[in-house]
Amino acid sequence: MFLKPGLAAYEISQGKRVRYTPALRLYLVASLLFFLIFASFQNIYAANSAVDVYSRAMLVLFPLYALLINCFFWKSFYLANLVFSMHIHSVAYAVLMIIGPLEAMESKSEMFVFIQAIPATYFAWYLLKAFKVMFREPWWKTIIKTMGVYFIYMAAMGVVFDVVLS
Repeated sequence: MFLKPGLAAYEISQGKRVRYTPALRLYLVASLLFFLIFASFQNIYAANSAVDVYSRAMLVLFPLYALLINCFFWKSFYLANLVFSMHIHSVAYAVLMIIGPLEAMESKSEMFVFIQAIPATYFAWYLLKAFKVMFREPWWKTIIKTMGVYFIYMAAMGVVFDVVLS
């Protein structure tokens, strides 16, 4: 899944489910691990209830991400996009599990700021490649649509966190 972005979701959408861990199980394990690590580094991020708030917000946001994908890739099916969304979020959690401790060590050395660019760049590559594999469109369409999904999703994430945190 980490080396072949989008392939698992694509094959699941084509009916090849046996080879892969169920998407919901993968998402739940990744999010549990992420929020355990997040809780251990919560002094970086915010108040004590931040872990609870973010975990509840993400349960709303990953189905919204699938809906946004459906709006941009209108020939796709929502359930396939939901599986794809769970895979994308699982990888995002894995990347954030690497970035979180690096961010905690920023005060010790500026080198850790630059090291964070490696997993962030990987995730950008992963996201584009996953959309390309899943939806089989030309690169220029994939880039434009992925950017559209990303920017609207980030705006929605900001609104959801504002509502949940207030």
